[in-house]
Amino acid sequence: MAEKVVVFGGGPVGLMALKNLREDGFDAILLERRPYVGGLWKQSSDSTISVTEHTMFNTSRFRAGISDFPLPDDTPDYPSAKDLHQYFDRYCDHFDLWPHIKLEAEVVGLCRERGRWAVEVQYTEEKKVEYFDKVLCATGSMVIPKQPKLEGVEKFKGSVIHAVDFPQPAELEARYGGQNVLLIGLSATAQDVITDLSDYAKKIYVTHRAGVLLTPRYLENGSTSDQTQSLSFVFVQIFLSTYFPTIFNMIANSVLLKMHKKNFPDIPDSWNFLPAPSIASSPPLIADAFYRHVQSGFAEAVPEHIRVTGPKSVELKGGRVLNDIDSIIFCTGYDFAVPCMPAEYNPYSKVGETPYLYRNMFPLHEDPAVRNSLAFLGQAATAVPGFAQFELGGMAVSQVWKGNFTLPSFAEMKEWHRRQQAWRQDIISKQAIRSRFHVAFMPPVHLQWLDQAAGTGVFERFGWFKWRAWQLWWKDRDLYKLCLSGVLTPAIWRLFETGKRKAWAGARAQVVDDNLLAKKRREEKVKADNLLRAKPKAD
Repeated sequence: MAEKVVVFGGGPVGLMALKNLREDGFDAILLERRPYVGGLWKQSSDSTISVTEHTMFNTSRFRAGISDFPLPDDTPDYPSAKDLHQYFDRYCDHFDLWPHIKLEAEVVGLCRERGRWAVEVQYTEEKKVEYFDKVLCATGSMVIPKQPKLEGVEKFKGSVIHAVDFPQPAELEARYGGQNVLLIGLSATAQDVITDLSDYAKKIYVTHRAGVLLTPRYLENGSTSDQTQSLSFVFVQIFLSTYFPTIFNMIANSVLLKMHKKNFPDIPDSWNFLPAPSIASSPPLIADAFYRHVQSGFAEAVPEHIRVTGPKSVELKGGRVLNDIDSIIFCTGYDFAVPCMPAEYNPYSKVGETPYLYRNMFPLHEDPAVRNSLAFLGQAATAVPGFAQFELGGMAVSQVWKGNFTLPSFAEMKEWHRRQQAWRQDIISKQAIRSRFHVAFMPPVHLQWLDQAAGTGVFERFGWFKWRAWQLWWKDRDLYKLCLSGVLTPAIWRLFETGKRKAWAGARAQVVDDNLLAKKRREEKVKADNLLRAKPKAD
């Protein structure tokens, strides 16, 4: 009889995990407390992280999709939140997941009973306890809004909210029409808020504490910026970051700094974007939309806030006072947490600390029965864009539970966690500029571990010193070259039959198609840009 598995959370990570678990023979179901799937990719009003009306994914459609379910060809280079939410609905249709998904089902209790997991679930009209052999938690990571203390906020007479409570589109004019709005924190969320308010607010000020590197969505050759990270690039990235991390970070910072200066030349020094924190701890901000609003004068970056000094006034670092602020919105991010987990099994003993997990996935619990039947997804992230890395995480858990991949001993798992903590502290100690370092960030070599655990066979089939790589090169030289130097399309992870995760018969054709479409889109982008530059400017 197949083992019963329950997946908590119907966002992209949970849906991919459900599909892979069922594909591997588990009797898996998914519980989602909301009345829809797709997680944060549908704007919500329930004080949980979600997109806004104009959110665009920062990963291109060439990198964003799921390995065996490509995005439609007419998907824009950068999908909107609506595109992605519809995409996940279609994913459930295509793989017949709906019969195994229970919506409006909130997990309110969890414990061990007679060697199984007893899960207490609050449905719309009843509460039930259901039993499972294994539990996979994919409820998201950015859960607790960070809202730093704002001195003198009691003097302020306007609205003060965190972006987690940003209103629905229909409410924006009434809430912010004609207002001067102060955003605290320069982030991707702040950029979305600026874009959403551009039709209603009078002026946006954005305070920021540390510098930031800005990057464009497109390169000069018309390609999306994430296309530079080919499979060959990933191999070099893993090698250098593992053995020569200082050199790698110096090179990456230098390249990004040049991109920043070249693509965003009109930013005054007084805004203190530079110097920026190292790429080792803080990713750059894809800032095309923000820059447009800066150029128009609608948005202005200002120094870090100091205090509220009156009903509508805020003092900034350096002495400047903004005297006509109507509303304040914190865009200061989130702490990671897993609220549905009881303390005994919760990987976050303290908010803001790293999770007590092996590979940020498997609990470091004294009881081996817990370690072998509980896992977490979404708490680990590498510098590889798109959903594929999280799909690989779901594949890895499934292969571990099937017995196709063996985790190390408990002592070795704890030693890995110790080394991971030391790696993080080493990076933090070397930063000259204060910055946040998300607890989910993993070294690039984590991707290689995911490849091995999931059984995709990618890393062993590329490179000059691997027998399987020579076999592939001899058998299908065109595919070998395209995978190494072309677009790192998600279909690559489904190319090879290894006896572990299921391969996809359409993967090779999809790799070719994605590269052809990327080439076509690059040419169209260059042509459009040339026409725009040739167009006479209005007086």
